[in-house]
Amino acid sequence: MPWYTITDSWDKDFGVDEWHGHNVFIHDGDRIFRTYFVNNRGDEAFGTVWSYLDVTPLGRQEVWEDSPKGYPQTQTYKWWNWHDNYEEGAAPDQRWVEISDAGEAAFRNKNA
Repeated sequence: MPWYTITDSWDKDFGVDEWHGHNVFIHDGDRIFRTYFVNNRGDEAFGTVWSYLDVTPLGRQEVWEDSPKGYPQTQTYKWWNWHDNYEEGAAPDQRWVEISDAGEAAFRNKNA
């Protein structure tokens, strides 16, 4: 997933040249759409990759989310990989799957 920082005069067009702002874009072929924007006092909650993923058009692409046909979805937390290993076709590290499964089981038993 590419992340970009805008460093040219583009910011001025959106009134954030003296402050900061967070933009979210999605592209469809050669067309680019801005789908989210917040500036000034509205981005205090941002900080982790999860908070950024949650404002993107496709979210985390987990099975509980509505995704367009053809976009991959995975079980909640099962797409995480240890040590930032996101090579194409790599399966989640089995250690993480076991930890995730144990956490989910403990949560279900707690609420039973």
